Amino acid sequence: MLQEIKLVNFRNFSTAELNFSGRDIILFGRNGSGKSNLLEAVNHLSILRSFRGARSREEIKIGETEFFLAAKLRKNNLTETLSVRERSDGRRELFIGNSKLQKSSEFIGEFQTVPFVPEDRMIVGGHSGYRRKFFDILLSCINKNYFFSLSCYHRALDQRNRALKENKIAAAAAFEEELAVRGTEIGAFRFDCCRKITDVMNKLLNGKYHFESRYLRAFPDEVDKYFEKLKENRPKEALKKYTLCGPQLDDFEFRLDGKPLRGYCSAGQQRLASLLLRLSHFTILKNENSSTSVIALIDDVTGELDKENLDRFLQNIAAADQRIFTFTDIPESGFFHNASVIPVEEIK
Repeated sequence: MLQEIKLVNFRNFSTAELNFSGRDIILFGRNGSGKSNLLEAVNHLSILRSFRGARSREEIKIGETEFFLAAKLRKNNLTETLSVRERSDGRRELFIGNSKLQKSSEFIGEFQTVPFVPEDRMIVGGHSGYRRKFFDILLSCINKNYFFSLSCYHRALDQRNRALKENKIAAAAAFEEELAVRGTEIGAFRFDCCRKITDVMNKLLNGKYHFESRYLRAFPDEVDKYFEKLKENRPKEALKKYTLCGPQLDDFEFRLDGKPLRGYCSAGQQRLASLLLRLSHFTILKNENSSTSVIALIDDVTGELDKENLDRFLQNIAAADQRIFTFTDIPESGFFHNASVIPVEEIK
């Protein structure tokens, strides 16, 4: 479990140190006090990115040039320390204990987080980028091969797009085989993950609705055909200056009782589906990475739930190794009687 966390020049905090005791932690305070920023810091220490979609330099406190985060974890009766320093120029330093790491992949996954945040509504109702991010984070957490394929793909994509912008067509062609191979791998992982999401969602819905998750692929599903498509598109892409097909353009469609959630279902159904998608994320992560600690970050998303649905939600996240909640008003539920309460205003 997470025992301590330290922040320097992160978001609205110049310095902050928190000690966590027990499985259930409540960060308590008024709106704007920094509760969500503390959850964002925990999330960054897990996957080196913000659950808000912000770039690392946007998490640096205004007027500063870098931030520093450190955490102390209790794992298998041993204490482990993690730290990360992110600079505004993009440079990053990562440490586990006193060992400096060269690759992000060596740092990511020491513990896992699943954020339940108001922005999750955009997974259902927002543009395709939110859905790709949802699947990319989940798949990267449960399968290091996906993370590797995704990293290789985006590195080749960036290089090909740069060559297209500079009108270096032969140079652009040199990256097409890598794109075809890695893109096809990404597509296979995403297709399989859609099936898992569908299965878990329907178990959570327990017959109330029927849910479907559909993968809308933006490229051929075989390496040879994908490679040919890239060659065929090359003259048009030389004019557009960017790559016109691939996983970076994929989308996913969610349906409830046959109707697309986005644009056709009620706001209440979209909120329910967004919450259940995160619960599916949590369930799949626990099922497939049972040896890795999972911390649920619940950012004031339970306020709209009645007592019955709140109890059901809390029951579903009971398997988390640790749960960190944010509240402006603590609910009257027996679940929180033994929780450790941290007033956020007092730590600044």
